[in-house]
Amino acid sequence: MGGDHSDFSGVVRPTTPADAAAVSRILRASYEKLYRGWYRDDALEKALPAMTRANPVLLSSGRYFVVEMDRAVVACGGWSADCPAGGAMDRRAHLRHFATDPAYLNRGCAGAIVQRCFSAARAAGYVEFEVISSLTAEAFYARRGFMQIAHVRQPMGGVDFACVLMRKKLEAAE
Repeated sequence: MGGDHSDFSGVVRPTTPADAAAVSRILRASYEKLYRGWYRDDALEKALPAMTRANPVLLSSGRYFVVEMDRAVVACGGWSADCPAGGAMDRRAHLRHFATDPAYLNRGCAGAIVQRCFSAARAAGYVEFEVISSLTAEAFYARRGFMQIAHVRQPMGGVDFACVLMRKKLEAAE
């Protein structure tokens, strides 16, 4: 996932269903590379097919975004009112399905999407964010003010995938 960079030169835009192939490509490239060494290979073999498919509901929600840079889609992520397991919590939004093409890490891509999510959720009346982070992305979210709540296991492709539940209060202006 990208770092904070004032020289971010990409364009953040909402997705449409036509972005499904590009989003799936980014999810696959990112997770296959970045999750190695953090998760067992046998768990990845089972979980990756489920994790690397673009979610059609997110793609059409107006709350899921991609970064375009160098004439290509290089990062994705977004937010929802519903938590990934289903159901909404009053005024708590959820970051969802973030990934950055490994060739574009540390160029501010994912950070730009997170900021867009914060702004949009705040404008819609949300006061807190939650994310179920992979072990790999925990430091990325911590740098953005998320605090660890608990280690959790997320069912994914028939395996219980180790994750970290994190939360952040939205400030008036971020």
